[in-house]
Amino acid sequence: MVASWFYRHHEHEKISSYLLKKGNMFHVHAFNPHPLLRQYVDSYLLVSVDRPEFGFIESSLLPNTTQRLVFGLDSGNTIYDCKYSEFCAPNYIVGPNDAIRRVRMCSGMRKMMVQFKPGGLYKIFRLPAHNFNNRTRNAVEFLGKRVFEIGDLLRERPLSGKIELMDDWLIENLQTPKKTDRNIDHAIRLIEQYNGNISLRELEHATFTTKRTLERHFLEQIGLLPKSFSRLVRFNGVIRFIETNLNVKWRQLADVFGYYDQSHFINEFKSLTGGLPQAYFSLKTGDERMMQV
Repeated sequence: MVASWFYRHHEHEKISSYLLKKGNMFHVHAFNPHPLLRQYVDSYLLVSVDRPEFGFIESSLLPNTTQRLVFGLDSGNTIYDCKYSEFCAPNYIVGPNDAIRRVRMCSGMRKMMVQFKPGGLYKIFRLPAHNFNNRTRNAVEFLGKRVFEIGDLLRERPLSGKIELMDDWLIENLQTPKKTDRNIDHAIRLIEQYNGNISLRELEHATFTTKRTLERHFLEQIGLLPKSFSRLVRFNGVIRFIETNLNVKWRQLADVFGYYDQSHFINEFKSLTGGLPQAYFSLKTGDERMMQV
């Protein structure tokens, strides 16, 4: 796997690119959104699959908090959802997922993905995030026929034009913030700051919000309850640590990430991945790990 990391010289610069060497099959390129969108959008991803040996690549996508709006730059029927035994719509919305998702990416797949920060999809389009928890939904059902028009324009334009079109369209749809947005944003920041190790009671006090109100707005904006969101923030922190540290000392991870003890950490990891921490790299192929970023 060849990787070049984090070039941020101007607002639309490529920030990362990945290539799975085996047959030059799997490609991911990430780009920054416009500065006005960076509070809501993490990155744009261009993802493609070329010539897999058996017609498709089957991948396990780990639980994560990511919300994505995906546009097909291909002929359609190129991503298959194994759980629901159906092809994803050409343009779809997905996430977050609190369980492993298995998908098949077929030869010729080309997608442009808008990868939102937690709550970003809701803040731009006012779409309740719980509609997309653990599955893909046809974007046309929620955003109308304009999605078709955007998809056609994306296929016609060069790379710089694709990014500019997406910037313009998202900024055009950006909604006026609600008062509750500030409280939820603060709660999200606290959960991320403490790597998921903060109680609901502490969030109530910090945001001057009741448990019921927090839970309602988290489901609306994040798609997960605060406890589930915190759980995945901590788990994704573990995954990032494993991916970026060559000499992982497994017994120390429980302390570093605030698990009660080693047994709690192992049980949690197994619950979310289906395997033990030590087996992580044998469970995940290169393309699957790349899609977790």
